Amino acid sequence: MESGADARNDRRTAEEKAIDDWLPVTSSRNAKWWYSAFHNVTAMVGAGVLSLPYALSQLGWYPFSFNPSLLWALESQY
Repeated sequence: MESGADARNDRRTAEEKAIDDWLPVTSSRNAKWWYSAFHNVTAMVGAGVLSLPYALSQLGWYPFSFNPSLLWALESQY
């Protein structure tokens, strides 16, 4: 049951309330900065991992396997 102050301050329609009750995520916007940072990192890593099959199909086994090793060797020099 809603209190009187909550009922007066809540200007959502019945449909919006039903949707908010159904959704597993709230719209409170109380996220910390590391939630956003973690989400951004996982999004970029996910895109990189999903691009690996395409790179393998375009390069073939030998260049695909040799390229990361070569890049690692070049980067370890600096």
